[in-house]
Amino acid sequence: MTEVKNFRKVDEMQKFLEAQINSLKGRSDEVSKQIGEKMRSTDSAGNNDAELVELRQRLEGSQTDPKKKKPVKRKDQKSNWHDFGAISIYDGIGMKGELELYFKAMEKMKAELDRMTKVKQALDDLVNKGLKRDMGCVLFLNGETPAEIAFTSSISPRKKFAIRTILSLPRETEDL
Repeated sequence: MTEVKNFRKVDEMQKFLEAQINSLKGRSDEVSKQIGEKMRSTDSAGNNDAELVELRQRLEGSQTDPKKKKPVKRKDQKSNWHDFGAISIYDGIGMKGELELYFKAMEKMKAELDRMTKVKQALDDLVNKGLKRDMGCVLFLNGETPAEIAFTSSISPRKKFAIRTILSLPRETEDL
């Protein structure tokens, strides 16, 4: 996600970041439910394929210890994914390829959620340390670099007051 947003006040940026965090949490929950449904459907169908057992272990391992190192793939292991330019295709039909995609999506969303939470926390810390809330700002979000913020003068709209009228009075005639 690459995005440049202008905000009239720091408060607006905080609300935007909070909305992004809530959106990511919702999408992450949806993908998690889909993974659970797929895993239960394979259990009820009686498919205890070795590949699905491996995926279950990956899922259970990622929930129990998030700092645990991922297993290193050896070059001699065959991958079922084949690159065709801008796309990769899973070689096989079944649940394993679909579940791998869900897991990849879940990992990306969790990383983005963690990043957005850190950005919001850092901004909240700045506000607590005395950053003026009525300053204007520009926010640059890119998944590859830290969030960048440039402060501008307050961009609050000016209140203008104008009145236009035509005054017409009857002409006075002199009585002679």
